[in-house]
Amino acid sequence: LFDNRDVGQTDASPVPAYTVRTFADDTAGLLQALGIERAHIVGGSMGGLIAQELALNYPDLVRSLSLLSTMPCLDELMREFLAAMGAARERLSPEAAFTLGAPWLFTYRFFENPEAVLMARRMSLQNPYPQPLDAYRRQCAASLTHDTRARLGQIRAPTHVVVGAEDVLTPPRMSRLLAERIPGATLTIIPGGGHGTFMEQAAAHDAAMIGFLRRH
Repeated sequence: LFDNRDVGQTDASPVPAYTVRTFADDTAGLLQALGIERAHIVGGSMGGLIAQELALNYPDLVRSLSLLSTMPCLDELMREFLAAMGAARERLSPEAAFTLGAPWLFTYRFFENPEAVLMARRMSLQNPYPQPLDAYRRQCAASLTHDTRARLGQIRAPTHVVVGAEDVLTPPRMSRLLAERIPGATLTIIPGGGHGTFMEQAAAHDAAMIGFLRRH
């Protein structure tokens, strides 16, 4: 795992504007600097956008591709969500912003488990490296320009597309589109999962992921 530019312990971007391809270039540079010739690439949500660009532009680095809760381009709902969360982060406390955003990430089942909600809240609010608002906006701006629909047929890596059946942010129709356009792709829809299905339905999600990776 690593932090992309503008998040975590990685520096703020030295340029004020960039694209998802920039993230992919960063990832390829990191792999090369570490001496990793080929890797099993796993990308979730925005990371799934980056993973698509990595597979398209650096195919020799990608042994297999796992695209989790992601999409080939952002629809209007996701655009409105990113704008709303930016406004919330500007005007609300971190705790209030988390409360506003969490229902978009999980299904009702998650909120029936107070311990799970508390854990997610703590993970968010106790992050020792919170993302500055300007960095969030730069990452969002990069994501808004992403569109691989016309290029997905060029991906040659074995690909696994995984999504929660009840994901409202990156809905299953987007994953179906990815799987239909990427040659030979496998699609797994996790029952009872939302956008954070890797947390909410961890056992089923992990089993699907591990099964695919073992085959490749």
